[in-house]
Amino acid sequence: MSNELISALENRVITAVDTIEGLRTEIHVLREERQLLESKLRELLQKIEAVDNKSAATASISPAEPGQFSSHGSVQSGAGTDDSSSDY
Repeated sequence: MSNELISALENRVITAVDTIEGLRTEIHVLREERQLLESKLRELLQKIEAVDNKSAATASISPAEPGQFSSHGSVQSGAGTDDSSSDY
């Protein structure tokens, strides 16, 4: 081979090695960013789950409807439906 071909091949190899090193660096940075994003996503999912659990718990403890038992075990009547005071 002539010196020109060897020099051209050497330049191509150097370019390829530089590209590979750059891509390895980029892969490393992207992996770190991915880990950070996965961590943030896990935290957000845990917060959403906690809010869902809290709202499910409060939804199951709804106020008693008129005529139903309250949490104290007594029957509640609706507002203005008590007939005992309007006995004329």
